[in-house]
Amino acid sequence: MTRPDGGSRAATRGEGGPGAGASGQTGRIVVGVDGSKQSRIALRWACADARAKGAVVVALAVWHLYPLAPPERVGASPWWFTTDPQEATAAYLGEVVDEVVADFPDVVVEQQVVSGHAAEELIRQSARAEVVVLGATGSGGFAGMTLGSVSRAVLEHALSTVVVAR
Repeated sequence: MTRPDGGSRAATRGEGGPGAGASGQTGRIVVGVDGSKQSRIALRWACADARAKGAVVVALAVWHLYPLAPPERVGASPWWFTTDPQEATAAYLGEVVDEVVADFPDVVVEQQVVSGHAAEELIRQSARAEVVVLGATGSGGFAGMTLGSVSRAVLEHALSTVVVAR
């Protein structure tokens, strides 16, 4: 269950519920969500894994405005159409999470929206995660070998297990 509140969104279950250990804590599966098809696949994978483990999913969306955008790029990004990129990011994250969690009603999904660089934020979150799940994005010269720059950086620097879902 999720609740829209403009910032972090969370669904919680009672202490000692399914997936809770002796301390009442559950594992954390952090998943990067950017609204892409690949990030939806990653969120589905994370929810399925969380259901099997009794873990909590943290759906993380990161926004960043480039302060020195050249004039030809102004208006090309969805962020230029809103005065509040935090709110716009929270809205698309909520839509993606609602779409995916409909198939996983028993999984707790926390929604977090932060400002920064996606790779840095996911690496930072990996310190408190059991697993970080990412979609395989990017373009490459060889079929089957595409990996985005964020996924590559997280794979190289994360402090937890990283899953790249395809």
